Amino acid sequence: MIDNFFKEKRKYPRIELNLVAKYKVIDYEQLFQYTKTQNISAEGVCFESDELLKPGVYLQLEVDIQDNFPPISMIAEIRWADDIAPNKGKKYINGVKIISMPAKDEVRFLKYYCDRIIEKLSAYLK
Repeated sequence: MIDNFFKEKRKYPRIELNLVAKYKVIDYEQLFQYTKTQNISAEGVCFESDELLKPGVYLQLEVDIQDNFPPISMIAEIRWADDIAPNKGKKYINGVKIISMPAKDEVRFLKYYCDRIIEKLSAYLK
């Protein structure tokens, strides 16, 4: 277990969350594609797609954190992509690094993320 801790390359832990989201590739005439997240961190999101998105592609990503406000809007860069279930139709999983977001969305997103971390940690105190 400790070995895995030191091998982890991410700065922030990922939290498994299935949130409604949508994305579109920047600079393409494309409508938003609806999706769901698999996990989030303070600087990244993992989500599903029906299309293969290659590393280096920039997206506009909107994630609904279910707080009765509009979805969090961000610009993100695809860092990696992989098949979810090879040979069972084309579905992909994508890891993105958040590049930028409006300040008001950044505050909401980071507060949401920190609240989820606290929930997870408090489970250990019971």
